[in-house]
Amino acid sequence: MAAGKREQKPRPRLSSSHTGSVSKGTKKGLSSASAEGGKGAKSTNSAKSTNSAKIAKGAKSEEPRAPDVRSRCGMVAIVGRPNVGKSTLVNALLGFRLSIATPKPQTTRDRILGVLTREIAPREGEDTPPYQAQLVFLDTPGLHAAKNKLGVQMNAHAEEAARGADVIVWVTEVMARGREDDTPTAPDEETFARVKSAMRDGTPIVLALNKVDRAKDKKVLFRALEAYGKLHDFAAYVPIMAARGGEGGSSGLDRLLDEVSARLPKGPLLFPEDELTDRPERFLAAEQVREQVIRQTRDEIPYAIAVTIDSWEEPSNAKQVTRIEATVHVDKEAQRKIVIGQGGERIKHIGMAARMSIEATLGRRIHLALYVRVEEGWAHDERKLAELGYQGPNPK
Repeated sequence: MAAGKREQKPRPRLSSSHTGSVSKGTKKGLSSASAEGGKGAKSTNSAKSTNSAKIAKGAKSEEPRAPDVRSRCGMVAIVGRPNVGKSTLVNALLGFRLSIATPKPQTTRDRILGVLTREIAPREGEDTPPYQAQLVFLDTPGLHAAKNKLGVQMNAHAEEAARGADVIVWVTEVMARGREDDTPTAPDEETFARVKSAMRDGTPIVLALNKVDRAKDKKVLFRALEAYGKLHDFAAYVPIMAARGGEGGSSGLDRLLDEVSARLPKGPLLFPEDELTDRPERFLAAEQVREQVIRQTRDEIPYAIAVTIDSWEEPSNAKQVTRIEATVHVDKEAQRKIVIGQGGERIKHIGMAARMSIEATLGRRIHLALYVRVEEGWAHDERKLAELGYQGPNPK
């Protein structure tokens, strides 16, 4: 199949059905600090929005395109162990920062859907017009040994994505410099065994070997690919550098898209051509706040943090700002103090960085106020997980 063209997307806009706000209510025991660093008491409603409006890449076409019988479309599960670059890869393929990414493993907690519709050129010598391929990516949490109910849910999301996929992209990485053995590690083998156990028979699996810039000696790369070939007869073997964001032909991302597109089933597009994700703005905003908490507290705060959007008020005209209030939920009182920081300095910097990130995503000015609340043991409690918006792939 001839190579398809992957273009950098313009900043997506929100479809009109998404606008609105969440009503406020009373929440007891909430400690707060605004994004500007102030401290005080505040009551808000922590109910997570269920709005399922879509993020779109641009203005929708006035007339829908007639179905092309040659088009290909399918679900593409991006799976692997934690911290191998799955979310970085999805962002690079989409040309849009959909999933948050940090140096810490297990940053991704949900199954996040991203849609890429690309044009496929005819093979050389064919006198036919281009046709479309729509890749519906499912960014998934890294498969790991779960230590709490949140971890169990994360693994379930990844396994369910593999089970329902038309194509699986298994992401792993070239081993760190100084490691003499190029064979897959035990965690790699365990992760792959879980993927194979979950997937349907006959589902093609494409190996994406990430961080190949670590292999300064090409012989190391070849030995690694040969070793993974002994683990499974992959449909394709593609060395990539996801962190490059698709810049330059040497990143391997165009070839990866071509290999996946060629293995999608023929059929009509599942989503409009200009649609990017099924996630609402509120989800993206909450994730970007959580990303900044992880980045700015580093090793001081473990993964027992969650973020909910308490209030979302759209302005009456384009010159005003969208006002957002969010709560950072932590597991212990000591963690609350760390997040707020001395005199509210840390929460101020978290809020400033998150605000800039959200503004870049939404394409408009916002005002962000952050509050911090202690929710002891929430990662072990199914009821609290549900209240914070975390549920398995098949909630009751």
